[in-house]
Amino acid sequence: FGHCNVPAKYPGNPSLGHWCHNMRNAYKQIRKGMKQTQYKLSQERIERLEKIGFQWQVVDYDESFEKRRDELMAFKEEFGH
Repeated sequence: FGHCNVPAKYPGNPSLGHWCHNMRNAYKQIRKGMKQTQYKLSQERIERLEKIGFQWQVVDYDESFEKRRDELMAFKEEFGH
């Protein structure tokens, strides 16, 4: 089976990546109690997306942290700070 972890900048289908990014932002606004202005993401639509395994957050913060830490160490080694 596949997954629904479409990144915002998905080269295989940029418009799908952009749409997923917009849905995630709309969901964040809902969770923060903010009023949506552009995307009408109803509870019914949220449930439909969740039913097919849509990921509201696709960033793996542990992986991202390790990558950035390694980059920081390389910077420190290069510039001696």
